[in-house]
Amino acid sequence: MTRLMQHRFEDAIMATRFSVIVEAPENEAHRVRAAAEELFYEIRRLESFLSRFVEDSEISQINRLAKGECTIVSPETHRCLELALEAKRMTRGYFDVAYPSQGVPYNRNPCGREAFTLLSRPFRVMSLAEILQLDLGGIGKGFALDHVREIPVRYGYPKVLLCADASTILALEPPQGTKGWPVQLELDGKLETLELAHESVGCSGKSVRGEHIFDTGQRKFAALRNRAYVRTPSPTMADALSTAAMTMPEGCPGILSRQAESL
Repeated sequence: MTRLMQHRFEDAIMATRFSVIVEAPENEAHRVRAAAEELFYEIRRLESFLSRFVEDSEISQINRLAKGECTIVSPETHRCLELALEAKRMTRGYFDVAYPSQGVPYNRNPCGREAFTLLSRPFRVMSLAEILQLDLGGIGKGFALDHVREIPVRYGYPKVLLCADASTILALEPPQGTKGWPVQLELDGKLETLELAHESVGCSGKSVRGEHIFDTGQRKFAALRNRAYVRTPSPTMADALSTAAMTMPEGCPGILSRQAESL
């Protein structure tokens, strides 16, 4: 019987380090590598759509729209922005990819005015702001993991752990003979291990990049806590909600904070 092993691959994309760990037979290393290469290629393709640092990306084109103008976008960009609006509603505006925009009356009401609107047939984005600026830094990496999660499965490898550094983690089926993939989190100054299967964890914090989380209420870069974790089925939402949890007051619905009992 062929021995199982954990094959690990890494690549630097979206200004972070993505990794994939696949449990598969030892003698299928070449096929596993092909799955990983396709996965990283697809993430790099998403970056060409979603990064505001790529001059001709779709997000950069959106950020050049005047009020009332629209531009055609890919289904992937449209879906990412659709999920961003959903996260904004879930967090009552604490998560907002359009936070740098100008000329949009601020309103935390989920039904309040948005800086942009999404149109379909074809997929388009229309600016409703005097100056529209979108920043997908708080959701893009999680969306990338969501987008590529089925690639190793199509190759016949369902036992997979996908990571965007330590900020967003997606576990598919667990390794053979285990309840889940072991993932270490720092809680109250101590390392604790979670066993993840068919779920995601998002982490936001100040230890690496300092004060980089924008508080949409105070309209400045500030955070109420040093670190926040959110555990959900979707890495897209884990990424977005952990960002919002950094500035949301305790007790706000829809958010799991850093507290150990939430994990």
